[in-house]
Amino acid sequence: MMNAIKYCTLLFSILLLSFTTNAQTDWVTKQIDEKISIKFPSDPEKTTNNNADVFILKGADSVAYSGGVIDLKNFGKLDSTTLASMKDNQKFADQLVGGIASQKKNYKFGAVTIGKWEMLTVYTVNAYDDANKNKLFVKMIIIGSKLYSFTCRIPDKLDIKKSELFLNSIELSK
Repeated sequence: MMNAIKYCTLLFSILLLSFTTNAQTDWVTKQIDEKISIKFPSDPEKTTNNNADVFILKGADSVAYSGGVIDLKNFGKLDSTTLASMKDNQKFADQLVGGIASQKKNYKFGAVTIGKWEMLTVYTVNAYDDANKNKLFVKMIIIGSKLYSFTCRIPDKLDIKKSELFLNSIELSK
């Protein structure tokens, strides 16, 4: 389980990277994989690191968006059967976010909430970077052995509606 948390931390770190792009007015749907898509304000850049695909976009207004997927079966030896027995456990969710928080010293993380979306387990957590005055909104979804992670980092001076638009645009592929 610790390997899985380390790799989730790695995925989350990758998601927080920023790439500069030109802002556009239309939102672009990106297929994260065959199961999930999400809309970005403009076309994000795709990177692959340690077999984890991540889409990253930094808007002209400094709002950063990211979405990615990691197969925990490949990293933490957590297959869908193992995850099924622990994914709704608060201790597992806390450890997952704790691993991420340990790598993001500037951020103070709130409590992680476990919920359901489309009959799937979803984790949501918010964090605040007091040094850089940024709010971070995180949503993670487990499907089988895969952990999908979506983040939106917003400077203090901006409205958080963009995070809501982004995180609420996640769609399950049919």
